[in-house]
Amino acid sequence: MNEDQDPDTLDYFLSTLKLSEHSEKEEEHNKELERKQKHAIRQYAIPLFNELNPGIVRPEIQTPQFELKPVMFQMLQTMGQLSGMPTEDPHLHLHLFMEVSDSFKLLEVSEDALRLKLFPYSLRDQARAWLNSLPSDSVTTWEELA
Repeated sequence: MNEDQDPDTLDYFLSTLKLSEHSEKEEEHNKELERKQKHAIRQYAIPLFNELNPGIVRPEIQTPQFELKPVMFQMLQTMGQLSGMPTEDPHLHLHLFMEVSDSFKLLEVSEDALRLKLFPYSLRDQARAWLNSLPSDSVTTWEELA
């Protein structure tokens, strides 16, 4: 603020108002920083596994040695991940995804369970954000998802 300004002018009032708004924003910012600093660093470093893909209920798999094979991920990469862009065709993506997932048959693992386990890896960017935004435990079967 200019010291030569007359306190009765509009310019003086506006400059005072700007200073007041600036200090309020700065104060809010400082309070937010204080709140964040109260959390231990380990709270940010330790992933919360129960919150990963919270929309999909983890399918029950009976076999003790279940694992997704590297070739499954390679095939998903080859077919292309859905990113959620308007130029992409989600129906084609589902068709191609089902071709890939249906090419694997695992003992004691249902088709539904395999699809639910693999599907998140076929998404990226906005499409993955959509999946992660689903309400917790809202998807229990492939039919509910597709």
